[in-house]
Amino acid sequence: MYLAFLVAAAALVCGAASSNVNRHMKLLDVDNRIQSNSISRVPPRRSITFTKRPPAKLVHRPGSTVELTCEAIAAPAPSVHWFRNDVPVYEYDKESNEILDSNPTSLARVSSTLLLSRAEETAKYTCLVVSGSKTARRSSVVFNIDGGTDLSERSKLAPLSPRVLVWYKVFVDVMGSNVALPCRVRGHPRPHIIWRDHYGNDVKSDPRMKVLRSGELVISNLSWTDMGEFSCTATNMFGSAEITTFLYPAKPSDTSD
Repeated sequence: MYLAFLVAAAALVCGAASSNVNRHMKLLDVDNRIQSNSISRVPPRRSITFTKRPPAKLVHRPGSTVELTCEAIAAPAPSVHWFRNDVPVYEYDKESNEILDSNPTSLARVSSTLLLSRAEETAKYTCLVVSGSKTARRSSVVFNIDGGTDLSERSKLAPLSPRVLVWYKVFVDVMGSNVALPCRVRGHPRPHIIWRDHYGNDVKSDPRMKVLRSGELVISNLSWTDMGEFSCTATNMFGSAEITTFLYPAKPSDTSD
């Protein structure tokens, strides 16, 4: 069932590449010792593991920006949803609600950040992580010290340099799969997004790859040659932001275990 957990190395993988893979696999709590023509079995995850969670309580002072971040590891690759007093967060922060179709054979470490730039009344914000039929949540109570609000349309359109809010730090799936790597960005004016492969080339040069308006990179028919760091760069007139996702194509199992 969990074919993506059969992490395999291709023949003649050099020592430097092996070290690079092992370094990234540690982000998934995976001990992946790559050897030529070897296959290491990675036990399937039975639960969602938080690697970073928002504080239980914090204060939002007028004129400041509060950042709430959730990071989690799960299989299938998890998605993150934010709630304010149990109501989904949409409007200007809708880009921080990551909704992706995830293959059951995938494994990933996801990072999602909610930016609170306007001082609102005290509220509970919840990070909900979903992985297949599994869910986990962590909440943070954000106190507004003066009770003031600024909900004007103008405040939503204030100049803002790009911030990447949702991405996978590491993503594993079976070769031959169609995968989607998120790069959800907030900024005003709307940032321009460019994805580059592990050679530094614009992915648009590969017919198997497509960048959606949402910022997601869709890769068809995942192959071993796709292994490596993919970078997403978001740019507008006020600055730029970049993240990287390490993509690992796994070899399907030849056994029934």
